[in-house]
Amino acid sequence: MSEENVILTCPHCGNKTLMKLLNKFEKDTRIPYGYEEAQFVDIFEVFECPVCKGFHLYYTNWSSEESYPENHDIYEDGEVLFPTSERVNLNRLPINIKNAYESALKVRNIDDTVCLLALRRTLEMVCKDKGAEKGSLYDKLKKLQNEGTLPPLMGDISKVIKDFGNMAAHGDDVTFDKYLVERMFSFTNKILEYVYILPKEMKKAQMELGRLSQEAKSKTTK
Repeated sequence: MSEENVILTCPHCGNKTLMKLLNKFEKDTRIPYGYEEAQFVDIFEVFECPVCKGFHLYYTNWSSEESYPENHDIYEDGEVLFPTSERVNLNRLPINIKNAYESALKVRNIDDTVCLLALRRTLEMVCKDKGAEKGSLYDKLKKLQNEGTLPPLMGDISKVIKDFGNMAAHGDDVTFDKYLVERMFSFTNKILEYVYILPKEMKKAQMELGRLSQEAKSKTTK
């Protein structure tokens, strides 16, 4: 269940800090399940960031039908509902890639050039995590594309992020505006979603489908 204060990454300033809980609402749903009752709880909480004073709406949920490991953090699978933005779920990423991505978030509204460099580094971390460690970043991305880790379009998107990151790293006389940075975040999110989050979501959906199929089969045999 939710605590009074929670450590989260602020969607406004990118700082990971102890948030102040301003308000909270829980929707409790009970559904008959065999001889018992299944419970599903949706939790909506409004937090204030002590650094920038911005606030955000965070959603979490839990179910009596799910098995959770000891010391499970309910916020690991949470989602920012407000402010609305295309954002990847950080808690579902490997810790080193999560840290690299958070570095980009922290300077998102401060330094566009440094932000692009951090996004490029995030790609480097993805390549290393997936076993592509030799050659230039382009070579690594090409390897992941050839192996099927990245589909063709994702490979092209990765190259765009790489190229803009190179321009930032080499000090080219180019102005990176906020719109461009937002596009680069959007592209990076799609890559991270495809590589790390979509497979987990698919596995979860398949498990749920299997459970429902087994339940339907048991009813027909009674």
